[in-house]
Amino acid sequence: MITLGITIEGWDRIRESLGAVRARVVPTMIKTARRGVWLHVVPQTRNSVAQQSGIGRTIWGRDQSGLEKQGLIKQGKLLIDPTYGRTSLILRGIPGLLEDGGMIKPHTIRNAFGHRGRRIPHPGMTLRAHDFGQANMDKGLDPIQREVDEAIGEMLRRNGL
Repeated sequence: MITLGITIEGWDRIRESLGAVRARVVPTMIKTARRGVWLHVVPQTRNSVAQQSGIGRTIWGRDQSGLEKQGLIKQGKLLIDPTYGRTSLILRGIPGLLEDGGMIKPHTIRNAFGHRGRRIPHPGMTLRAHDFGQANMDKGLDPIQREVDEAIGEMLRRNGL
C-alpha cells in the first residue's frame, strides 16, 4: 500500500477558534485530498503502469481505462486525526505486482496476439519492483497539500474566520 500524509498547520488555533465551523474543516480536507489524488496521482500512475513496463504496454498500452474499470487502481480510505490526514493508493493484480515486484506463475495466454482461440504457454517470470505508485504519490504531495491548504483557507474566509 502506498500512502500520502497531509498535515494541517496551526490546527490548535483552528480548533480553539472554530466552534461549530470546526466540523467543516475535516470534510473539506477529505474532499480536497481525495480529489487531489484522483487529479494528480491516479492519472500519472495509470500512465506509468501502461507505458513504462513491457507487460503494462502489452495489456493497457492503448486503453488505460481498464485499469480503473477492473478495480486495479483504487484510492484507499482517507484517515484523519486532528492534525494529520492519510490516504492510500491501492494497486491490485498486475499493477500491484509491477509496483512491488514478484513472480508471475507459468500460465497459458488465451486469444494471443488477437487470434481467437489461439493459446500460447507462458513460462512465468520474475518482475522487478517499479515503484510507480510511490513515486507518483511523492510527486503529487506538494500540489495536493497546497490545494488542501487553499480549500481550508477559503472555507475559513467564507465563515468569517
